[in-house]
Amino acid sequence: MQLSAHLLLVAAATATVGHAAVWKITILDIGTRENTCSRQVQACQNNCGGPSLAPMAFCNSTTMAWGCGCLNNTPNMAVWNWPVPTADCSGSLNVCNTNCGASNATSACFENCTKTHMCNTEDAPVSYTSSSDVAIAPLYVGPAVSYKGDNLGNLNDGNDRSGLSTSSSAPAQSASNTNTQETPKGAATSITSVAATAFQLTSVTVFAAIAAAMMI
Repeated sequence: MQLSAHLLLVAAATATVGHAAVWKITILDIGTRENTCSRQVQACQNNCGGPSLAPMAFCNSTTMAWGCGCLNNTPNMAVWNWPVPTADCSGSLNVCNTNCGASNATSACFENCTKTHMCNTEDAPVSYTSSSDVAIAPLYVGPAVSYKGDNLGNLNDGNDRSGLSTSSSAPAQSASNTNTQETPKGAATSITSVAATAFQLTSVTVFAAIAAAMMI
């Protein structure tokens, strides 16, 4: 089933607050989340030049937190084109349209949904799904601004943004798309294990040599 079909089903079954559907990317079914995460990680690895060059390529299919960092270059894919932000925008758009229909709104409501959800462009609403670590859940909801920095007003996705300032900048969401020279935790552990093993083998060899010398 295509992602759009999943989103239509989600829009119909979304939690409601005052009869308004509320969008959150984690309401996607697990199959869709896993598929989106798989494509997210693969896109990052390809952008970095391969899995071994992408130590910060991650996506948590439970929280949908994602990040991308390369060893030798800065990821050059626009944030609004990554799989997770794309799915987040599409889901918000579907819920926006659902809420227009539920309230018997005029065509202007649907037109505003399209205008405020120009997915895969710099005019798309910022997706607050990126994270600095796979174990850290993202914000999910933030100021309704585009990646270009424009105030989009009401996204009509059921989320309360009344206490959020639109002064927050879109570039902050690119924080996970940074060039990193950090050694992956797994690699550091492996290096430590190898060093310990080498020390043990060296010690055994030395003691064996001493014992042999004493027998001469």
